[in-house]
Amino acid sequence: MAESSDNLRLLPAAKPPETCSIEISSDDKSDVCLRDLAANRDSFRSSLASTLPKAADHDDPPDVPMPTTKPKRRCSLVFVTLIVLAVYTTLLSGLFFVVACVKPFYGRLIGSNGGLNASTASLLSALLAKTIELSYVTVCVAFLGQLLSRRALAHGSEGVSIADMTLRTWITQPGSLLMQWETLRSVGWTTLGALTLIVALVAMLYTTAAEALVSPSLVMGPVEHRVLQGNVSTQYSNTYYLEDECQTPITSAIDPTDWNATCLAMEMAGRAYHDFYQYLQGWAELLDDGNATSSVLAYRPQPNALLYDNTTVQGRWIETTNMTQVSQQYGRMVNNVTAAYPHSGIFSAARDPANHIQQPSDLSGEGKYILSASVPSPAVNILCAGASHDELLPLIYTEWPNHDPFNASTWYTSAPTYSTTNTTALDTLFSFSPTVPAPVFPIYPQPYNTIINPKVPNTTAIYLLGAAPPTTTHQPPYILCSIRGKLSGLCSTRYQVDSSGGALTSHCEDPSDPLQYRRLHPTTSESTYNMNYKSVAWEWADSATLGSGIMGDDASIERLLMEMIPPFDPTTNTSTLDPTLPSLSEALVVLAGTTLLLGSQDSPFVPYWNYTPSSLATPAVQYFNATIQSAGYASGRTSDWQQVFYVILAVVFLTSVLCLGFMVLQVRGQLVTDFTEPPNLFALAVNSPGGGVWTGEREGRAPGPKLRERWYVGVREESGHYFIRTRREMEVEDGFGAG
Repeated sequence: MAESSDNLRLLPAAKPPETCSIEISSDDKSDVCLRDLAANRDSFRSSLASTLPKAADHDDPPDVPMPTTKPKRRCSLVFVTLIVLAVYTTLLSGLFFVVACVKPFYGRLIGSNGGLNASTASLLSALLAKTIELSYVTVCVAFLGQLLSRRALAHGSEGVSIADMTLRTWITQPGSLLMQWETLRSVGWTTLGALTLIVALVAMLYTTAAEALVSPSLVMGPVEHRVLQGNVSTQYSNTYYLEDECQTPITSAIDPTDWNATCLAMEMAGRAYHDFYQYLQGWAELLDDGNATSSVLAYRPQPNALLYDNTTVQGRWIETTNMTQVSQQYGRMVNNVTAAYPHSGIFSAARDPANHIQQPSDLSGEGKYILSASVPSPAVNILCAGASHDELLPLIYTEWPNHDPFNASTWYTSAPTYSTTNTTALDTLFSFSPTVPAPVFPIYPQPYNTIINPKVPNTTAIYLLGAAPPTTTHQPPYILCSIRGKLSGLCSTRYQVDSSGGALTSHCEDPSDPLQYRRLHPTTSESTYNMNYKSVAWEWADSATLGSGIMGDDASIERLLMEMIPPFDPTTNTSTLDPTLPSLSEALVVLAGTTLLLGSQDSPFVPYWNYTPSSLATPAVQYFNATIQSAGYASGRTSDWQQVFYVILAVVFLTSVLCLGFMVLQVRGQLVTDFTEPPNLFALAVNSPGGGVWTGEREGRAPGPKLRERWYVGVREESGHYFIRTRREMEVEDGFGAG
């Protein structure tokens, strides 16, 4: 007892029993006395109690508030407030964790047309996260205070240390960890210290974690299967409707007969030339980079177009054949190409208010969406075959015996434009027959020139006859092409929109595409070509000057096309696509692409027309299957590295459940004074005597052993006076009491 003797207040000595003949003092004779006391401990216990000073025997300092451990009633305001905060923290942190895991997509709930503005939603999320953080810190500090205070009061517990009491500052002031390395080393390895350290770290990072995983951010949402609708005004490839819809300042009062036809011709020519030039430019850039294409059609540049000046259009080659095999079969160059384009009516359907599709402008210009529609795709087939001078003889009017004089200006109105009796070597390839007559051309075109014939009855095609450049030796001298269109079921239409514009593409011949029109409508025919397309094709070919060869005008477009005739090797009867040059049929497809887009504008989303007039004054509504994936606001991570924040949200929720369970099951409304709070700790220290390893300690940082000194809160039952006791003091008293 030498360590605490200086702090003991000596009282009048009690007379010991007969077996002890000395006074109790702090000199060396105390050991002899203790041996004597062991022989008669029962009689000496009372005198020992009177001579040992008690820490509570000193006079209480005046006017010092004294903490109390008298339990507060169950419905006290402090306890109710603490329970409310614990429940709030548990529920809200659990909700945030679930939201972060589920990653809900809010769709139209957030946006300029939704219930919340995006900035308001983010601000609300940050506000809730901050309140969770504040209430979480409050609950955890209260939990820690109740745990340590109960441990200090409980007899037989391990007590608390000064290092334990500093744990609350780790939570309220995380930066203090950088200044308290000795404390961290003393208590950080314990279970409570490690838990407090984790709580401090997650509380410090909670708002950041919530911002990363819960705060709404703009992402692509899930793919939704929907039934959309669109307005239908005319049948596919209705020339009269296209002429009436063409926008021009020239009215019928200025040009009573051809004001609308002239407008349509200008629109077709302008679009066709623009698309064709873009296609050639793409080839040129590809070759300039040293990247030759393939001789397989599927791997060559796809047809392209432009719609409404802000939407790029990408078609697809379909029904591809092996050009070499087909050429060997017919013993001539055969260039047979079919391309499908997307249905241009999807552009208007995507903006139909009835479909409730958020446009980029609805999300402050940052939105986008991808629409896939199960609709038929307009397609064009270009079949070109090489022919010799003699093989074409039955089809050239000026070569017929006893023919009338040729007049180019009256050819299409008075001269015969077809033959039902003449047979040619091309009949099998082009399916010419008495019911499907072969076309007749007035003359052999001059080199680099082409002539068109749109007047053959009972056929869905228009025909083009061209002459190859005279200097080539590996090209057939003449070329005959048929041009026809249809609605194909081998594709679906995809429309992707963002703030910079849109992209309309065809997705074709994909076995895994559930929206392929023919998959949903197996009866769709791929061999039925549209008769109306013939009229549109004639308007296009005439406006693009593909028939100026009848006058020998040497149009530039004709010259360019004739230079793209694929080569033919007569020794092997083979012909292949040139990897460095688009073929004639490919070029004609790109030129004709505008007819497919115009023809499908305001046309049905089915391959037939089931209304009585060819166009409707009031548009009808048709429905089609589709999927849509829209950009919108959703919770969840935007980068893979942000997954680490899931740990933060999970730990906050789990520790909140732990704290709530402790308050409900352990505390049960019986709160004790939190001795870790500075005011209570100060009052307790003032009302306690000096002792333990802290006696006489100089001002400054406490070394590790003193931080680990265990303390208890003792009580004098007679006066209800609470004070701090060390473990050594209790062990000494317990030892004497038991000895």
